Amino acid sequence: MPWSDNFATSSAFVKLHPEVSQHFELILDGAVRLYRDGREVCVNSKAGWIEYKRRVKVMVQRQNHRCCLCGRPLSLGNATFEHQRRRGMGAAWRDDRITKDGEDWNGAAHWVCNGKKG
Repeated sequence: MPWSDNFATSSAFVKLHPEVSQHFELILDGAVRLYRDGREVCVNSKAGWIEYKRRVKVMVQRQNHRCCLCGRPLSLGNATFEHQRRRGMGAAWRDDRITKDGEDWNGAAHWVCNGKKG
């Protein structure tokens, strides 16, 4: 047997994963990951996308249809999720909550404004 085949099938290299994550729990019927530090992240699924868009809609309404970055009128169709804290490190710090400790957190912004901010 060639070395590469032996390497690929060897049980010594199989990494087992727990069935339940030790770092987060799924909430809202699996649409959102809730991490130990309180962060919420909408997952990459149909349910997660629906929840993400729902949160954008809530923020647009909360901001009286104004961009959180430039203050100009903002339509739901032109709104994107503006994260207060940079997502950084491949989204390792991402937090999709819209309120935190009873205060508004994150906002809705124009695609263009959000892109300029980075």
